[in-house]
Order: sequence, then structure tokens, then C-alpha cells
Amino acid sequence: MLKRLVKNALPSSAVAAVNHWRMRERLYKSWSKAAAGAPAYQCLQMLVASAISIVLLIFLLRAVDWEEAIRIFRSGISVTSLLWFILVTFGIAVGYAVRWRLLLDGKIGYGTSLMASLLGLGANMFLPARGGDLLRVHYSRVVATVPYADALGRLLIEKMVDLVTIISVGIFSLVLLRHTLNSEYLNVLLVIMLGAIVGIFLSAVLVRYFGDWLVPILRPVFGLLRLRDFFDRHITYFIRNCSQSLSLSVTIVPAVLTLVLWLSVYALAYIFVARFVGVALSYQESLFVLFVGGLGLMIPAAPSGVGTFHASVVSAFVLLGRSPSEGLLLATAVHFLFFVVYVVPAALILGHWRLNRLAPR
Repeated sequence: MLKRLVKNALPSSAVAAVNHWRMRERLYKSWSKAAAGAPAYQCLQMLVASAISIVLLIFLLRAVDWEEAIRIFRSGISVTSLLWFILVTFGIAVGYAVRWRLLLDGKIGYGTSLMASLLGLGANMFLPARGGDLLRVHYSRVVATVPYADALGRLLIEKMVDLVTIISVGIFSLVLLRHTLNSEYLNVLLVIMLGAIVGIFLSAVLVRYFGDWLVPILRPVFGLLRLRDFFDRHITYFIRNCSQSLSLSVTIVPAVLTLVLWLSVYALAYIFVARFVGVALSYQESLFVLFVGGLGLMIPAAPSGVGTFHASVVSAFVLLGRSPSEGLLLATAVHFLFFVVYVVPAALILGHWRLNRLAPR
């Protein structure tokens, strides 16, 4: 009763201020509890991912003939192919920049988008869980003032487009290699990939047309975690933003651009790396290796897919009836060259960005 009398005696602005500070206090407490459990979860996640990478690397070291891989590498090194690879990787970065700008509806300039894309590509090579993509979102927020919810919503669409593209490239490569691969493997892979595309399509429809229904379903779950304020302030807007963004007008052009990138510059990058280390690789084989390698990067592992990417590429060569040593040599070369080409400019961009932010105004 006394609280009600005091509340009625206060002006409306003071009551609003008190309510605001109470909300901030509850939000701070919920964030603190979530942050307290985050380090343990992150450590466990890192341990599991590292264990997967170590197990796969040990398996590859025992299963693959390293002497044959070294012999193949020594027999043919093409510097010209290396120069072409560097040019192609720059084309990949430019394509990513154009796609990111399209996804953000032109809210970011071409130069800023290119810097953000190079930063993300380089950071993905050493940050776990594709952390470079989140760094790209943060860079876009700080430099171009793109709201986090908008950028994260478009990042989710980008990942969905990437997944559909990987599967589409895999189906196309299987059609091209139908006379090379075992028919049993071919039919099983086609059924799995077509089912995956249907599942992605149904998930997109669920978010697009039933996004408002997801909010009341998820709110009690976050309430049990004592994160209801966080859900109401951020997740609700994020779901509704994704629901509005999942339309053909938003996704069709980035999807076509992504498919063109994978069928052209990405495939050429693998071909040029293969030529650089002395491994013969046709266009249809490069698409298949690209597809299987992309799937390997989705498995939780150490940063940059160490172990999982190498094992997936070796598996692709085995399915193609090729030597596992060639597959391991190509996977190692692709991993190393992409690391060098993207990490160096990303480090320069990150250093310049941090210096500008720390410099006195």
C-alpha cells in the first residue's frame, strides 16, 4: 500500500526512470548468470572439438602414406598456379563483399564490405565455431552502424544460402561423376542431399510464415534459464527480423551469386592448388572435393577445421578411386595457402582498425 502511494506521488518521468533501472538490473543479473556458465561451456566445447581434430589427425597419419605424398609434392611444383590461386582468392573475397552488401540492403559501402569480408575470412581460419563471421558482424556494426539484430539476421540467411549451395554443388558434381562413382554410393548420397534441401526449405517456411508462433513457444524456455528479459529485448526482434528477411527478393540474388562463386572461383582455387603441388584434378572432381570438404567444415573441430577438413578431402579422393596420399597433400596445401592468403590481410585490417579506435580524438 505504501509503495502504491509513493508511486502515485512521484511524477511519471520518475516512475519511468525507476522502471527502466529495474529492467536494467534484471537484465544485468540475467547476463551475469549466463556469463558465469559460459566459460565452462566454452572450455568443454573446445575440448570436444580439439579431441575430434586430434583423433582424425592421428588416423590420417597412420592411414596415409606420407612418403608418397612428399614424392608427389617434389615431382611437380608450379609457381604459375600459385599466382593464379592468389588472384582467384581475391575474387572470392570480392564476391563475398558484394554478397554481404546485398544482404544488408546497401547499408554498407563496397570498401567497408570488402574489409569486413577479408576480416571474416581470415578470422575464420583461426577462431573456433566460425567466429570470423561474428567478427564481420561486429565490424559492420561499429564501422557502418548496422544494427546487430539486422546483421545477425542476414548472417543466418547467408549460412542457409551457403548450406543450400554446398548441397547443390554436391548434386551437380554427382551428376557429372555418375560414371565414376559407385552407383550405390551415388544413390544414397543423392537421396540424403535431396532430403536435406527439403528440410532446409521447410525450416525456412516455418520461420518465414510462423515466426510469430515461435516467440510464445521459446519465451518459457528462456524463462527457465532466467533470460526472459534478454529474449524479449533481443531474440524476439531477431526472430521477427529473420521472418521478414526470408523472402525471394532478399535471398535470390545472393543465392545466385554464391552458386556462381562456388562453380567458378572456388572450384578454380582447388584446381590451381592441386596443380601447385603436382596433383591432377579435373573440374568435376574439384566440385566433388569442394562439396565434401565443405561438409567436413561443418563438423565441430579445432579452428579452421583442422583434421575434419583433411579427413573429408581424403575420403573424397577414396570415393573417386584416387590415392589417399593425393587427397591429404591437397587438403594440407589448400588449408595452408588459404590460411596465409586470408590471415595476413585480416591481421593488417584488424590492427589498423584497433589502432584507429584507440587513437586519441
